Amino acid sequence: MSFLLEGFLQDLKIEENNLKDFFDEYRSLNTAIGSSEKDYDQILTGYGTQELKFTIGFLTNILKNIKKKGYQIIDTVFDSVEHSGEFDLSVFFGNRIIERFSSDQSDEMLVRIYTLRRVLNALLIMDDRLNYIKYLIEFVKHIKDFYIKFPSLLGENYKNASDFYQFMYMYSLKIHSDDEKAVGYLIKGYNLKKFMIDEGILPYPEENNIFQIINIVGSYLQIEDSFLSLILDIDDYIKEFVCQIKDLKEYSLKKPSVLTPYLQNPFKKYINQFLTNIYILGFEQEYREVVNTLPDVVSKDHRLIIKINEILLKENLKEKKLKEIKKEIEIAFNNFSSEKKENVLYVFYNAYISVFKENKDEIKRLKEEIKTHIKKLKNPVSLNVPLFRTMNILGEKEKALNLANETKQKALITGKKFLANAVDDYIQLEF
Repeated sequence: MSFLLEGFLQDLKIEENNLKDFFDEYRSLNTAIGSSEKDYDQILTGYGTQELKFTIGFLTNILKNIKKKGYQIIDTVFDSVEHSGEFDLSVFFGNRIIERFSSDQSDEMLVRIYTLRRVLNALLIMDDRLNYIKYLIEFVKHIKDFYIKFPSLLGENYKNASDFYQFMYMYSLKIHSDDEKAVGYLIKGYNLKKFMIDEGILPYPEENNIFQIINIVGSYLQIEDSFLSLILDIDDYIKEFVCQIKDLKEYSLKKPSVLTPYLQNPFKKYINQFLTNIYILGFEQEYREVVNTLPDVVSKDHRLIIKINEILLKENLKEKKLKEIKKEIEIAFNNFSSEKKENVLYVFYNAYISVFKENKDEIKRLKEEIKTHIKKLKNPVSLNVPLFRTMNILGEKEKALNLANETKQKALITGKKFLANAVDDYIQLEF
């Protein structure tokens, strides 16, 4: 028996009880604040006659196809359901599939497991945390029972283990708010998937650890001051990321479609955030290797952020070059979302303040400009940082400190711990 699967079984047994206890507590808290559990089985009550006929006919077809072809078509079924963004319908159909295929035969157990996997993904997208825990408990129970009944089906058990660690990572991060435990599950999932790749259980590089590495590095930045960060060597993960990107690029010469998901959102967005993170952490060589290997993955907003940082950290004539790049930013903004605008302005304004902090007239002008952008972008919390920095430079220390503390609280409430840490750093350095 693989020690990885043995560890997986022990984790299942521990977390099954922990999840049940947390679910009872979480449901009680939701009830206390008047938030009810969404019943996805009631969604058809709002359908018109034609829509209802189509949905029931579609469901009948789905059940017939699963009976004929088995669990291998589950992902195709849910891809069809979710094509138009009907994620709540995924949960409804998932319930019907689980009811219909309820035996303890391996094929029907896998139908339920594959279905629960897709239901959990749908609930994550809808951010239905209460039902996510509820279905996660079911998923844990099913994959534990499957492992006990069918230990020799290693491929499926390894896949179940990998998904378990990914779902537990999301639960620990988004619901339980335990960053260190989340990183622990990330690393277990990474090690397990690496083993599966090394053993040929998963087809590499189509299957890879790219997004596990992105999450590990992102989580490292969240737990920078913890004990876990001291024993987490992210150098190896970043080097592995570069290696896997190069392997993926080489493989794309034979199969170009393999790159498609990485060049589209949300995956492209995650990779750009990762590149920003490793650049900030000082891995410039690795950053440039990825950019040179896969230039199409790099977005315009990311390039601007890196260019601003390079001006601030390396260039001469910083004042002139920051004013020049501002024109470039204004042109690019015609095609940027509000989120991208906020991210670029946050980096630009903080760099601009650091360079022009002795020029009170320029700082006064900048303060009003920041206020205008905050109004246009509907109060983006991160832009409060350059705003309170300008206020402090202009002598409004008490107001600036109050805004800084308010910004930190908003950042913590919304899960932006990196921003909260940045606020702390500015308070210590400038107040």
